[in-house]
Amino acid sequence: MRKSRRVLAMGAGLALVAAGSVTMFAPRSAQADAEPFPLSQYVSSTSTTVCNANPVITTYHGTVVLDIPITALLAGHEAEIRAAAAQGLSPHDSGSDYNSDIALTVSVPDGVMLGTGRATSTSSMLTNTWFSPNSDHTQVTANIQFKDLSWQQLLDIFDAEKANPGQHTIKVQVPYAVGTIDPAEATQLASEQVTVTGRFNFFASSTTPAQIFNFDTKTLALAQSPTNCFASAPTRTTRWVDEEDGHDLQPPKTGPNFFQAAGFPDYEFSTHELSADGLTGIYKYKKVFGSLPVNGDDPTIDTDFKVGLDGNAPTQAEQIYAENKDSLLAIENVVHLDNLRGGRIAKLLQKYDETPNAFDDIALKNAHLGFTTQITLPAQLKFADPSAISVTGLPQGFSAKTVAVNGQTATVTVDFDNPDQITTIAALKDAMGALHGGAVITIQKIAFTESATADTDYQIDHLTQGTISVDVEKQLGVIVMPGQPSPACPPTYGDYDAIKPAEPRSVVGTVFDPPSPACPPTDTPYTAGWRPPMTGPSVGWDEAPLMVHPLKFTTSEAHPDVTRLSFKPGPTPTPTTVTPSAPPTPATQLAKTGALTGDVLMLAAVAGTIGAATLRRKRS
Repeated sequence: MRKSRRVLAMGAGLALVAAGSVTMFAPRSAQADAEPFPLSQYVSSTSTTVCNANPVITTYHGTVVLDIPITALLAGHEAEIRAAAAQGLSPHDSGSDYNSDIALTVSVPDGVMLGTGRATSTSSMLTNTWFSPNSDHTQVTANIQFKDLSWQQLLDIFDAEKANPGQHTIKVQVPYAVGTIDPAEATQLASEQVTVTGRFNFFASSTTPAQIFNFDTKTLALAQSPTNCFASAPTRTTRWVDEEDGHDLQPPKTGPNFFQAAGFPDYEFSTHELSADGLTGIYKYKKVFGSLPVNGDDPTIDTDFKVGLDGNAPTQAEQIYAENKDSLLAIENVVHLDNLRGGRIAKLLQKYDETPNAFDDIALKNAHLGFTTQITLPAQLKFADPSAISVTGLPQGFSAKTVAVNGQTATVTVDFDNPDQITTIAALKDAMGALHGGAVITIQKIAFTESATADTDYQIDHLTQGTISVDVEKQLGVIVMPGQPSPACPPTYGDYDAIKPAEPRSVVGTVFDPPSPACPPTDTPYTAGWRPPMTGPSVGWDEAPLMVHPLKFTTSEAHPDVTRLSFKPGPTPTPTTVTPSAPPTPATQLAKTGALTGDVLMLAAVAGTIGAATLRRKRS
């Protein structure tokens, strides 16, 4: 194995100076070359357009040929070679690395595929050649090396071969191909170009860095004489329909070829149909959850809403009168759980009972089975004790998840305890089988507020909503691939020029396309292969999708006038009749009290004076 060439410029320079008798080779760049090597003079190509009729495929095949006289390539560097030879240098020590001395690169546009190249040499200066393609095979480099000889030995061969340069060449052939079923793309590809360039890496010795001399660039037409393979193609129509009612899931498309199957939410591929004339292809789909009822509201849930006063048993009434403002109310709401099992959820379970196998490939997630009750008080009522709420009568496996008062509204939510256990229709049916009887919500200690007034109606609102909801999931089938017809046969070459042709870019066919015709025997039969299409539930999707369908069935009962509540006014006081009497005289007062005070006396004297004066006015 060859050793790695050292490329430390500083270290190489010191070694050469120490020798004292060697010539320093200053690194040169491509820009320093007055005239780069005219590679374009030695590059050519051949190309062929091949048409396939059904499906219509345009394939461009071609081969890039580089045929370069080695002495012509090295002629511009003869002085450097002779200087190195005079100093006894060698471009490669025995066992040196695999860095190329000559590199020739062929590049094609994206989508075009390069095949395996072939290199042949008639020059005694050269040894092995290896090819290094990029990951998508749109570029490949032919790496060429000199024999493991000294520069003097190589110079001797150079001097011998330059007398007849055309007999001492390196010939590189690189094939390419591209196929398309799209007329616009075929036109665009015909205008694309193949690019060829290269470089000479001159190593004066194994310890000196390479001087790189770039060649000029040659461009070649990808398709030198393209043929319009689509000009006489018939028009084909592709449809995607619902097999139940025949309506189009998307607008039909027309073109020289059929289009691929497509994916549609809530649909899976069912089958396909080709018209008798072969010009209309129909993809048929069915609803993934066609047996499931749609979402929406079901008939009302039955409840008994009752109100009790001052410890009396709650009763149902539209109008209730409290005795007074200090009365305490109690509310009782009975939810009839049997109603939750009706409507469309009952139809779903009936379908399951009839054809349980139809539900084998679906799964359930995020199940909710229960109800929510909300009781809202007017501003003149209040929940005096928010903790005085209880829920009784729940079946086993169910519990109150929410019991709370927020402002004027009390909320109670009941749900299944283990929703993660409901993963199948059978499990859903078993859980719902427990929903029977009546769940009782009781709220105690509801009081009037200070703002309440007598003989005024106050409305209590009530809403109960039952919910059966679950996400139904179905994993469609495995990834389904369309067929892949050969884009037609590549051109053939003679024995001497036989190289491995490029495989054209994969062209996906449809279930309506026949297998491509077989190519004549070649070294690459895989280029003529037909991969039959696989069809299944997920056809039309890049990957097998998971379909999710939310089911939600609701029942509700709302009472905007559940109860109108007021309290009676207090009793009206009976009026008291007062008989007028003469005010007592001081003497009378005295007789009653047995004493006279100074004040009383003063009040009596004043009264007497006023009375005498009055008498005198009457007399006069």
